[in-house]
Amino acid sequence: MYTNIYVDEPIEKVLGDWDFMTDKIIQKLQGFAPIGDNIYGIRPVAHETSKTIDDHSPTIGLVKNRKNFEIGPKGIVEVQRKPYVAHVTMSGTPHHTQFVFGYWHINDKDEIIIPLPGVGGDPDHLMIVMGRPTGQESDRAAWYCEKCTTLLYMSEFVTGLENFRHFWRWEKSAVDSYNSEIRHRTCKECGHVNPLGYTAFHHNDTPEVREARQLW
Repeated sequence: MYTNIYVDEPIEKVLGDWDFMTDKIIQKLQGFAPIGDNIYGIRPVAHETSKTIDDHSPTIGLVKNRKNFEIGPKGIVEVQRKPYVAHVTMSGTPHHTQFVFGYWHINDKDEIIIPLPGVGGDPDHLMIVMGRPTGQESDRAAWYCEKCTTLLYMSEFVTGLENFRHFWRWEKSAVDSYNSEIRHRTCKECGHVNPLGYTAFHHNDTPEVREARQLW
């Protein structure tokens, strides 16, 4: 749980690199970045509602009225986010955050998610921490029928080998592939046609994809 950290420079020179809530560090962690044995991400709560997302707002910004979901033995369940309380999304659990990424994310590492309320007028943030993938450990983008949770489509990225270098390129490719044919979105069990998917980077949304981002 603990380890010693040694640095060659005076501590005053490197102190800023260890404060994750400074603007410099938040900018570096907008996506995901490896630090030591872990992967970190920090998301600002940049939007009041999904209607305020536009091409000029931060690339990956959370929406205040978003809902978070996981799929488990009881089907789709909403997961509450409590300030300063860590929630663990266990490896292998499909999870989805409204308006941020339009697919169900599944990975081979547990994710620790901590909501951080803003202090002194600063915006709220969400911190995500997980172990660095190694070997054949993967991330997956999956789509399930919103009516009956039948698996519709899945794409896999072997993150342990790629080390996040092409993660976002893969994400876009997976979403584009899912959206490319209506049969990918049509449930074979109940016939329901599900909405389009979307990536975490909303500045490239087409009008049709932007409409889907407003839905789920």
